Amino acid sequence: KMATFFVVLGLFLGSASSMDIFMAEPYSGEPSGAEPCLRLCAGTTDRETPWKRYGDKAIYLDISLAKCHFKPGLTPIITSVLVGINVHWLAEGGSKIYEPTSGGFRIYLRSKDYGNTIDNVHAPSQWRIDWHAVGYTC
Repeated sequence: KMATFFVVLGLFLGSASSMDIFMAEPYSGEPSGAEPCLRLCAGTTDRETPWKRYGDKAIYLDISLAKCHFKPGLTPIITSVLVGINVHWLAEGGSKIYEPTSGGFRIYLRSKDYGNTIDNVHAPSQWRIDWHAVGYTC
């Protein structure tokens, strides 16, 4: 029984650890890294993340990619989405990446509900940003 367990465990770990990542189009004008050094890194901000104010109708957040260990000077390809429990359709900007670098990026959110300030909308709705980045580590 124990031998069967280790065989099944080995097959599971072998299949779970394989992933093919290929950079089809790196950013123009930047050097590229070696294909074996590609990394897919993903994360989320906490629903209690302290957003910073940007006027009455907007907020922003700087998101760190430090734990991804991307090579400095090689900007990863980053995508993001706004997630929450309520009214994210009242926001603009959750998928718009500003100032991307190997170390992080910025997201701005603006309320489309002009009768409310952004604080009345984002805090009770527990908005967060889910993101993933593909970049080089060497």
